[in-house]
Amino acid sequence: MLANNQWVRSAGTLNEKPISIQYRQDWQLAKEAGEYSICIQIAWNSTSADDSTGFPSNAEQGDILVFNELLQANIEANENALVLMVISHSGINQWVVYARDLERFKKDLEGIPTREGGYPIEVVADMDEEWNTFTQVHQAIEQPA
Repeated sequence: MLANNQWVRSAGTLNEKPISIQYRQDWQLAKEAGEYSICIQIAWNSTSADDSTGFPSNAEQGDILVFNELLQANIEANENALVLMVISHSGINQWVVYARDLERFKKDLEGIPTREGGYPIEVVADMDEEWNTFTQVHQAIEQPA
């Protein structure tokens, strides 16, 4: 596998709300492979976000955790796609995924088992051969405060 499951966690504030960013420790291996040129962003807009923290209720956080685990298991099994970053801020949980083949990714995403007719997610995909989406966020959190 091109990326292990070790994550770097970063936390802070953005617009006076807490933000949590996690990214794969060895993300460079996947980027340097040159095969993951499609950036897919998945957003889960929380229905229960606390106004003061921006984070979802404990119950919804549990659902998000289950989705995260199923997402990784389904899309990473054949190394077509890798979850490389997870961002939580202002009631939105976002996964940044890089993939080789978009059609294969769609099939893998649709294969995630659901309990109640689906997950409340939005998905967008763009070509991003230079990994600009990932590196812009990564560089911002690497900047000294």
